[in-house]
Amino acid sequence: MREIIEMIALVIAGPMVGVEIAVGAFTNPMLGRLPDDAFRQARSDGGRVLGKVMPFWYIATLVVLIAAAVVTREWLIVAAAAVLAVVVLMTVTLMVPINNRIGQWTDAPDRDLARRWDRLHWLRIALLLAMVVLLATGITE
Repeated sequence: MREIIEMIALVIAGPMVGVEIAVGAFTNPMLGRLPDDAFRQARSDGGRVLGKVMPFWYIATLVVLIAAAVVTREWLIVAAAAVLAVVVLMTVTLMVPINNRIGQWTDAPDRDLARRWDRLHWLRIALLLAMVVLLATGITE
């Protein structure tokens, strides 16, 4: 049972982190080079779409990490769950309000607002990478 929960946690968490890296490293920089109208359309649509999908992925990952922490009692996995809990809290309190404003753009985009979201996103990526390292290391213990 332990191995199954650990594998599910890794299979769910790993791709989620990969998606977030792709958004930060590739998608948003490419969108940032678009003219204002195209940037506004692409960034607001992307924010709305990912804003609907990602919460379920984050919550599912957190639930599985908590289950893995309870089953294994491995401190590295407990730490991974705690880091993800911080990420979820940061996302809900800091990033979702910005994302909602970006999703409502109808005229000229506020590129400073997008840059603020991007900076927070890189902080989130760093925390997510730490979470995956903790999880993977905890699984191998």
